[in-house]
Amino acid sequence: MVIAKMRGLGAACLFAIGAITSAPAAAQEADLAALDAQLPGDLVNDPSAIDWESYGADLSASAVIDESIPGGGAARRFEVRRAAEFIYTAGTNIPLTKSVNRGDTVTIGFYARTIEAQTDDGKGVLRVRFQQNVEPYPGFGEQTVTIGKEWEWYEVTAEAEQKLRKKDGIVAVQFGRTRQIIEIGQAIVVSGASKIADQGPVVAAARVEIPELEMPETIEGLGTLINDPGQAVWKFGGSVGNHISRDEPEIWMMKATRFEVASDGSQLTDLSATIPINQAIAKDDNLEVVIVARTISTSAPDGKGVAASRIQGTAPPFESFAANRFKIGSNWQLLRIKTTAPRAYTPGGSELQLYFAGSQQVIDLGPVYVFKLD
Repeated sequence: MVIAKMRGLGAACLFAIGAITSAPAAAQEADLAALDAQLPGDLVNDPSAIDWESYGADLSASAVIDESIPGGGAARRFEVRRAAEFIYTAGTNIPLTKSVNRGDTVTIGFYARTIEAQTDDGKGVLRVRFQQNVEPYPGFGEQTVTIGKEWEWYEVTAEAEQKLRKKDGIVAVQFGRTRQIIEIGQAIVVSGASKIADQGPVVAAARVEIPELEMPETIEGLGTLINDPGQAVWKFGGSVGNHISRDEPEIWMMKATRFEVASDGSQLTDLSATIPINQAIAKDDNLEVVIVARTISTSAPDGKGVAASRIQGTAPPFESFAANRFKIGSNWQLLRIKTTAPRAYTPGGSELQLYFAGSQQVIDLGPVYVFKLD
């Protein structure tokens, strides 16, 4: 639980909502009710959730966790890799948990910042629209918002021109017309009020499922862990093969992803996992990557699968370092890679990429730990 104080609501208000770990449903409902009691109007979304539905052929979305992020230390990062003609071709949908009636005033407030944008001033651009998430997607209150480089609280308000039902009412946040990387943190939607807060909540938690931290004894005390070794906030993808999430109670964190490639001849990078690095890295920091993995089957004569790794920046020019290629045996093992950072990276400004294509093979990937060595 996190106890938080709200600014800009007249008297200072205290409320509690779920922390960045899962909480019982009854406790979560009680926390949201307490928050609703302190807000102007009626709370009509779940501000503790950031696992919003996202869409767009040239969009990647991932969770970023860092205690410096206002609103509870978590946000969603949206990278638009190629700009489209229309802004609605990529975006994310914030669902409503209660209906909004026609004629009501409805307001959304959210934290956001721009990491990189191909605009004249380097600021990101998004559009907010209140709408029904069913064809023909009728909506209202469209407003374009310019997002600065630092975390700020933004608000958009409108009068409801139609009823938004609980089952399909959303706030659409669209950003497909600009090549950019934007992070959006906690969002609050209320009906019956034209203002939420001058500066937004000081601290409130966003729900990101993080399993209890477990690690092998051999790496305990190795250094400062700068990533989430579980797989809930990782990205998986590629143009060949497939990836399947699995329960693996015999390994640390008890989750694995199975990567399957049916034939030889693809590029090694065509099937991948991307692991965000949530803390800052300074130039010349010594790092160690520890990968838990095993090979289920392979066409290789020695019976070992082949994978590769690198650490890459998350903003242009996407430079990388610590490129490695390694073999994986048939039993669960720890693969350890040491490297030195060639430059500084901000929290969320770098990520570890792992690759599993190239030949016919099946590889299981367990937890991955990235340490800054003491």
